[in-house]
Amino acid sequence: MQGTADFNFAEQKKPKISADGAGPHPWILTPALDYLFCCGGLMWLLAGVEALGVKPDGHSYASIILAGILFWGTMLIGEAHGPATLVRVFRSRTTPKLVRTIVIIWGLVLILVAYFGMQNVAIAQVLTKITMVWVIQHYVAQTFGIILIYCMKRHFSLSKLERGFLQWQLRLLMFFVILRMFTLPAYGYMAKFIGMEVPFWGPLPFWPMYLALVGFTFCTIGLVAALVWRYFRTKEIFPLPAILTIISVTALTMSQRDAFFLLGLTFYHSSQYLAVTYSYFVRERAKEAGHELKGSLAKEFFKAHSLGYIFALALVGFLLTTGLPQGLVKNGVSEPICLTVIWACLNMHHYLSDALVWRIRDQGVRELLV
Repeated sequence: MQGTADFNFAEQKKPKISADGAGPHPWILTPALDYLFCCGGLMWLLAGVEALGVKPDGHSYASIILAGILFWGTMLIGEAHGPATLVRVFRSRTTPKLVRTIVIIWGLVLILVAYFGMQNVAIAQVLTKITMVWVIQHYVAQTFGIILIYCMKRHFSLSKLERGFLQWQLRLLMFFVILRMFTLPAYGYMAKFIGMEVPFWGPLPFWPMYLALVGFTFCTIGLVAALVWRYFRTKEIFPLPAILTIISVTALTMSQRDAFFLLGLTFYHSSQYLAVTYSYFVRERAKEAGHELKGSLAKEFFKAHSLGYIFALALVGFLLTTGLPQGLVKNGVSEPICLTVIWACLNMHHYLSDALVWRIRDQGVRELLV
């Protein structure tokens, strides 16, 4: 949901109050599911389980259950969230024709790139490195969009100062972590990523990384001070889901590329994205049918169109991330190169497509998001 997090978004508009006096539902799905899927709850719960000593490669019942959760989470959440963008692009009436054309062209370009990448280790490494950098910007930007959604749903209109602190806090978090990847080998080199070595590009001088960290700290303190001052003046409280989202994305981004980071990619970023795209899908579908969905979406979960939506995403995700690579490997392509190139190209297609469709300044998009 990168486009929703457009850092150049000029003005945060309050959603209109409905005729019956009820504003937008304050949650994307439901309170419990939002805390789990959108605010990082699943990521923290699973990290807590692992911190207690339960490991997915163990032989205890707890380990087997954890391994099952991680496997099915990857299948139903991680691998499904990419295809959700394609549904958003090609099914939604709010997608401009130009965007669809660009998405198709970008896909053809990446197919060509993937062809050469599978024949050259150096190209495969470059594609992987670019994707590892881009993913930071992608999910940090998505976080900003989620924060805006929660603020608009609760009629918490950020002032220019508050929005500035928030934007630069997230920007500098992103800059710090990306600079760290090119400054410290421990954060920029991977001996085996899906079986392939990812080289370290650097080192850069230390001062840009530390400058970004100081700026991030300053903006964090400034944001907290501005929001506390606002509370004492107006008694308005910054939405709790937004606070938890900021904490989760900071912990995820500051972590090393370890098990916690991998948990976060699936059970923070991907789950968050699926929650928003699912909400958008069912709300737009209802609008096309002539009625508006209000309140919790819990009643929609087990309807045929919802189950079909999730099944289709999971199936397409499986075919693209598992079926396609295995087919190529059986035809002689090196497995590490094949897996990394397909991973990189699928994600780069997702990142750019996502950036083009989620424009909160578009009234039609904003109404379905909020």
